[in-house]
Amino acid sequence: VYFEDARALDSIPALCQMLEQHHGVKPIVLIDEYDNPINNAFNKDTYDDVMGFLREFYSLVLKSNPYMSFAVVTGVMQIAKESIFSGLNNLAVDNIFSNNFDERYGFTEPEVKDLCTYYGHPEKFEEAKEWYDGYRFGDADIYNPWSLLMYIRNKFKPGTYWASTSGNDILETFLDGLDDRTYGDLVALGNGKTVFKQIYPSVSMRDVGGDLDAVYSIMAVAGYLNAVPEGDDIYSLSIPNREMYKVFYENVTRPLKMDVRIAMRKFLDSMERKDVQGVEDALFTLFADSFPATLLKDEGDYQLILATIALGRGGRYDVGIEREAGNGRADIIMRRNSPAYPNIVVELKKSRSDDPEDLEKMAEEGLRQIRTREYYRSLKGKTYLYGVSLQNKKAKVLFEEMDL
Repeated sequence: VYFEDARALDSIPALCQMLEQHHGVKPIVLIDEYDNPINNAFNKDTYDDVMGFLREFYSLVLKSNPYMSFAVVTGVMQIAKESIFSGLNNLAVDNIFSNNFDERYGFTEPEVKDLCTYYGHPEKFEEAKEWYDGYRFGDADIYNPWSLLMYIRNKFKPGTYWASTSGNDILETFLDGLDDRTYGDLVALGNGKTVFKQIYPSVSMRDVGGDLDAVYSIMAVAGYLNAVPEGDDIYSLSIPNREMYKVFYENVTRPLKMDVRIAMRKFLDSMERKDVQGVEDALFTLFADSFPATLLKDEGDYQLILATIALGRGGRYDVGIEREAGNGRADIIMRRNSPAYPNIVVELKKSRSDDPEDLEKMAEEGLRQIRTREYYRSLKGKTYLYGVSLQNKKAKVLFEEMDL
């Protein structure tokens, strides 16, 4: 049934009455993706019109409809404070924190093993786990069902299948409104760490732009983050799997110009290949094209930018900034997760002089600090040390290799 405008909504109870007369039982009303129109209207001038239409629609269908047996309404987010269900006081709500249907939301681990075996590739289970596991619904550990099925359908080729089924407006709002605290949270999440936040299953879309903490609730119920209760409405939040790591990184870098994104890849590639000149060139391109000097006031500003770029290695490294190491705190440590790659330790220095000799001395000081304070003490295997001196957009890089 297509409703051209709100006046046509009056026909809904009559339609239900016709179905009851024909079949002899009151119909069941199923409403899927009830929150999708709200999400699509988010931050648009059509928001109030959409909310007005939905308010009248749900009132007629669910409140003023005596010909309905019962209704099931499904969606991703539990919308609050919007009054679209005004007057309805008999709603039973289940969400990702409920226990009633926890394992019904996706595949359990035994089911995933059975699927991989049934389709002839039991050896693919670990890859499926890396890409699509990581969710906690109620008391059940769950794999993303859509992504897993697409993974199998595409001959076990991993990809960001679920992320492409809908827009990322909420995540983009989060990224657009970053302050120092939330930027640090983003880096921590991207590095595989957990952050602890107050989470409410019921969220208001109007809070998203003004209250950054409200976005964590939306990101948890929408599947961007896994949320595990710790008590008193506090949840430990983490990126659940490799699919979502890629979504995070792609959304961080998507607003940047293509040549800057190329420079970001070149920076990481050059560090792994111990290409010092390549690192210097990439740093100049990055800072000259994307970041005004007013945003590069001290070493901490450079730290956050470079650590965020390191998220692009998606699981290849455990990236830490200002991490306790040896006899102090290292600026950036990229601890490898596979022996195929080197560990990387970076110490940054900001030079106040335009003198090239001073830039070199500061880079030497960075390299010396790594050695004397033994920032590499807990690392094993091939390890690359970089002393980096920065003066606005200029960079001087010195390199040393160790086998630990």
